[in-house]
Amino acid sequence: MDSRTRKLKQNTITSLLNRFARLVSGLVLPRFILLYFGSETNGLVASINQFLNIITFLDLGVGAVIQAALYRPLAQKNSEQISIVLAAARDYFKKIAYVLIAYVMGLIIFYPIIVDPSLDFLSTGILIFALSLSLFGQYYFGIVNQLLLNAHQKVYIQAGSEIVVIILNLLASIFLIMQGASIQIVKLVAGLIFLIRPLYLAYYVNKNYDIDKDVQITEDPLPQKWSGMGQHIAYTIHNSTDVVIVSVFSTLENVSIYSVYNMVAGALKMLLSSFTTGLQSFFGSLLANDEIDLLNSYFSRIEWLIHTGVVFLFGMAAVLINSFVMLYTTGVEDIDYYAPLFSFLLITANLVYSIRIPYRTLVFSAGHFKQTEKSSYVEAAINIVISLLLINQYGLVGIAIGTLIAMLYQTIYLVIYLSKNVVRRPIAHFIKHSCVDIVTYGSMLFIGYVTQNFIQIRSLLDWVLVAALLGIAFIILIIIINSVFYRDVMISTIKSVLKRT
Repeated sequence: MDSRTRKLKQNTITSLLNRFARLVSGLVLPRFILLYFGSETNGLVASINQFLNIITFLDLGVGAVIQAALYRPLAQKNSEQISIVLAAARDYFKKIAYVLIAYVMGLIIFYPIIVDPSLDFLSTGILIFALSLSLFGQYYFGIVNQLLLNAHQKVYIQAGSEIVVIILNLLASIFLIMQGASIQIVKLVAGLIFLIRPLYLAYYVNKNYDIDKDVQITEDPLPQKWSGMGQHIAYTIHNSTDVVIVSVFSTLENVSIYSVYNMVAGALKMLLSSFTTGLQSFFGSLLANDEIDLLNSYFSRIEWLIHTGVVFLFGMAAVLINSFVMLYTTGVEDIDYYAPLFSFLLITANLVYSIRIPYRTLVFSAGHFKQTEKSSYVEAAINIVISLLLINQYGLVGIAIGTLIAMLYQTIYLVIYLSKNVVRRPIAHFIKHSCVDIVTYGSMLFIGYVTQNFIQIRSLLDWVLVAALLGIAFIILIIIINSVFYRDVMISTIKSVLKRT
């Protein structure tokens, strides 16, 4: 096992633990908020977080450009070029921070007016400040050091440190809620806890890397930064569209319903990302060294794994999410959380989103930001327009339809672009995968719904037993289908995974 595959394994394991910690925290804290503060407060927190999500483009927008710019100098051990890229990154983030601070101040002033004039101005403003502090701690103060570690295939360093602060935040938040603290105090303490991580990352980088902070920049080492930023602003708008539109054109109670179902979809996406976090730097290293044949070999196996894993996870979610939400919201009597059609569309939309992971990752690893930025704008526009057209008549279902159509467009676009411009793989590979995915997903839905017609789920134990039964049945189904269509790839991938464990 070479150093790259060893690091990929370390990154995958640590990321899996990281996502598990996030999953536990993401399930437990909203439950406490629902029970102690009610659906309106839960919806308010979810709504503000979506309005604040523009801050996350620091990580996934320009951050992806910076990370791509670091692959070659890291492979060549060029300390001077590494220092130049990091210096340019720090200069960029310093400038953009002022814009973000102004945005948060504007949100404090205008959010109550836009969403609900009956909201208390002072308490809502404090909550916005507290939530923004948490996001700044995660996405701004340590972003440059985080990107360096990611590009160097040391995701396990920053992901491991995040596990610590997630656990600390979970314990502190539960304690404060049970002691009767306000939601503002709970979130303010959370923001302060998340500041621990960037301080540690700064210490680690200063100790382990020879970075010249006074290096002179003669030319811009990040010529595609604005394209990367534009792409992720569009991506962030697209991801935030649903909750923002529901906040403005519907009620905070409906935001709470959306956030509870989306919490499940988000948990699955986090779980998947734990297996794919190190892929961008892994692909980037292969591209930097012009190892295209090896890249294609790895990509074929990774593509099959992601398609298969995504269909299994989201197929399970599609048939179990409604019963889970009913159990999760037991004791919450202010609104009805049962929404089967909405949940099906939402889960299917996120399945399509997750299918694109290998294609989007490889496009970004190749540094093709400017070439693909227009498609991100189109995706965001599709989601916004369709959601606005359908929300009044169809409510949350209309929102989910807009999301599904937009995600279908972008996934198909990335597959076609990748095939023509990066690795030149036949599009027929994706079409075959998609056909197998549809057959598998449809079969899982049929089996799941038939099973639940005969078995009533009345408790968490019932739900776990049904989930285990369906999980076994779905795994057998997937093995049978893939034995017909992907026998060689399945066997070689399994052998490869077992060999490295």
